[in-house]
Amino acid sequence: MSEINWMAFLTVFGAALFSAVFVVALYSLGIRFLATPPRPARRPDGSIEPVGPDRDDEDDDIDEEAGRPLWATIAANVCFGLSAIAVLVGIYLIVPALHG
Repeated sequence: MSEINWMAFLTVFGAALFSAVFVVALYSLGIRFLATPPRPARRPDGSIEPVGPDRDDEDDDIDEEAGRPLWATIAANVCFGLSAIAVLVGIYLIVPALHG
């Protein structure tokens, strides 16, 4: 019966925990950036328009011009890209045939 190298075990456990939290956090942040609302419109007197359409009927018009800001879309794509790269690096490290 062989003895367990607890330091190596804790190192692998810590790396796995950190990388899992890192990938999930990046992906969640990307989704949050995709949910960024547009800036509220200002009236000519400087006051802010109410957020969202009136809910008086089910056929409200949607303003297609007022989308999410460009910076939020770019940040979301960067987060998704980094999380995909982290997953691919993890697969590369796990599968020995890829680096043999």
